[in-house]
Amino acid sequence: MRSIFFKALVAGGATLAAFTAASAALAEGVTLVTPLAFGTHVPGLGTPARELAKLLKERSDGTLQLDLKEPGDGTAPFEILDKVSDGKVDAGYATAGYWAAKLPAASLFGGFPFGPAAKGYLDWFNRGHGRALYQEMYDQAKIEVHVIPCAFGGAEAGGWFAKEIGSKEDLDGLRMRIFGLGARVMMRLGVVPVLVPGSQIAAAFDDGKIEAAEAYTPAVDRANGLQDAVKTLYEPGWNQPATVFEFLINRDRWAALGPEHQSLIESTCGELLQRTLAESAVLQSAALTAFASQDGVEILTFPDDVQEALREAWREIAREEGVRDYLFKEVLDDIETFQTGGEVGNEGDGEAGGVAEANADEPMPPAPPPGDATPVGP
Repeated sequence: MRSIFFKALVAGGATLAAFTAASAALAEGVTLVTPLAFGTHVPGLGTPARELAKLLKERSDGTLQLDLKEPGDGTAPFEILDKVSDGKVDAGYATAGYWAAKLPAASLFGGFPFGPAAKGYLDWFNRGHGRALYQEMYDQAKIEVHVIPCAFGGAEAGGWFAKEIGSKEDLDGLRMRIFGLGARVMMRLGVVPVLVPGSQIAAAFDDGKIEAAEAYTPAVDRANGLQDAVKTLYEPGWNQPATVFEFLINRDRWAALGPEHQSLIESTCGELLQRTLAESAVLQSAALTAFASQDGVEILTFPDDVQEALREAWREIAREEGVRDYLFKEVLDDIETFQTGGEVGNEGDGEAGGVAEANADEPMPPAPPPGDATPVGP
C-alpha cells in the first residue's frame, strides 16, 4: 500500500512539475530561432513565413515569437534540417525537397513531377495518411524534428525555352537548368542538365550557357527578370504542380512548448495552408497575365507527344525510386491511392504503376547549388 501511495505521489509530482514548467514558459514567453529557405521578400515563397511569425506573435499576446533568420544569416537553406534536428536552432521553414539526397521520399512531400496540386495535398494531409507518413519519414531516419505542413508556395511553370519545342526530338541534347526528379525525367528525353544558381539564370541565357530553364513559380521568375532574357514559357507545370512548405521544430523544443503553444502553431499553419492555397493561385495567374500582356512573353503548351513522353519517363523514374527506397514507394502509393479512392497496393492504378527493375547506372542530375533557394527579389 505504501509503495502504491509513493508511486502516486511521484507521478503526481512529475505531472505538477511539467505543468509548472509549461506555465512558467508561457508566462515568460518563448522565442524560436527560425532560419528560412527563402527570404521574406520573395513573393509566395518567403512571404508566408513572415505572416506566420506575425500571426503567432499577435495570437499569443507576444508569448510565442519566431526570430526569423534570412537565408545565409548563419544558416544556409540546405543546412536547416540538420541544424533543427541537432538543436543548433529551434525551428526552420523550408520545403522537404531539399532533403531528397538524404531522404528520397522527401520530394513527395514538397512537390514532385505530375504530383498533386495544392488542394490535393491539403486533402491528403487533412483526411488521408499524409501527416502521419510525413512525420514517419523523419522518425525512421532518426531526425529529431516535429514537422507541420504550413504553406503553399504555388505551382512552377513548365520551363523557359530559347526556342519553340515542336516535338520530343527537339529536347534531345538541349542544355537545361533543372535538377532533382524533374532533371532525371528530362534526361530520359535527352536533355543535358546544367548547374546554374537561381540568381544567374537570366545571365546564363544571355551567355548561351543554357537553352532552357526550370526555375521557380511564375511570380518569382518575373521578380527575377527572366522575361527580359527569354520570351518563350511553356505550360503545364508538370515538374512541380505544387510547392509545400514545412515548419520544422526540434523535437525536444516542441515538447517543451506545452499544449497551448503547440495548438496555436498547428492551427495557424492549418489556416495558412488554406489561405496560401488561394493566394498562390492568384499570384501565379497575375504573373502569367503580366508576362503575356506586358512583357511580350509567348506562353505555349507542350506538344502532346512531349507531355506523354514526360509522363512515361516519370513512371519509369518513380518505379525505380520505389525499388531503391521502400518508403518512397509507400508514400507515392498512398498519395495515388488517396487521389483515386482505391486500395493501397493496387499497382498500375496510379501514375507510377508497379515496380520495375531499378536502373542503378543512370547518371544523377546535379544538385541545386548552395544558395539556390535565395533568388533575387524585387
